[in-house]
Amino acid sequence: MQNIHFIDKSFDYVSVDKYHLSLQVFLKGFSFSVLDRERNKYVALAHYQFNRITSVRTLARQIDGIVAAEPLLQCPFKHVKLMFCTPDYTFVPAAFYSDDDKTVWFDFNQEQKRDCELMSNYIFGNSSYVVFGLPKVLAAVLRERFSAVRFYHQSVPLIEELTLKSKLEGEGRRVLVNIMPAFFDFVLIEDGEITLYNTFSYKSTEDFNYYFLNAIDNMKLSPLNTQVSVCGIVPTDSPVLESMKEYIRNINYFVRPGHFEYAYGFNDVPSHYFTNMINLYQCG
Repeated sequence: MQNIHFIDKSFDYVSVDKYHLSLQVFLKGFSFSVLDRERNKYVALAHYQFNRITSVRTLARQIDGIVAAEPLLQCPFKHVKLMFCTPDYTFVPAAFYSDDDKTVWFDFNQEQKRDCELMSNYIFGNSSYVVFGLPKVLAAVLRERFSAVRFYHQSVPLIEELTLKSKLEGEGRRVLVNIMPAFFDFVLIEDGEITLYNTFSYKSTEDFNYYFLNAIDNMKLSPLNTQVSVCGIVPTDSPVLESMKEYIRNINYFVRPGHFEYAYGFNDVPSHYFTNMINLYQCG
């Protein structure tokens, strides 16, 4: 996809205190959005795609260069949240969680990398913690550029929003697929409760089909009757979605929340692209 960048003419570089900055980082991309908290309106959005980047160190340099060249990101925001999208994480029920045991819980699902800093978030929607790793070189650049930054895993805004919507939607089994370059989150909601959240890495459309259809089959879901919602930076005509449409009849898109207003530039961006980053503002 092409890069995205627009800032509404109403943005006031002087009155920065009234704004909230949300950031999204993953190996192949960097995004940001700005919410005017007084008007409850998103007034800026940008996305930079890095298809050729293969190392976190290169990613950190690329992001540092973008921030240095972007006047808006030079503003001294006091409200900053950053979502790091990674398949490396572990969920822990709140009753069992302790900060002292983060390493033990993280290593339960994957091997900790020496160059990663372990972080955790509490998820109100299902009373759990998510422990995830953020590369130290990336964390250093982000803290230097955004002194007020707070870090979150991509599952936090996704689960919080899904929990709220699922309670309103009521009974039934539904699936949400959050598609990122190289991995996707598969979430199963049953009768208003999240019963499965898993992440699968993929390198090709064939890989995606294998893991997605295997999850559908293992959970005994009907491809013809199960409602599947999609979010993420993925075009509606992408090979991944085109292949999904061959097997799944009921596909819709997890769109931006309606309780915010949006600057005119958002009309040119598919509504399911940045849903998770926009919902990040509401996370505790």
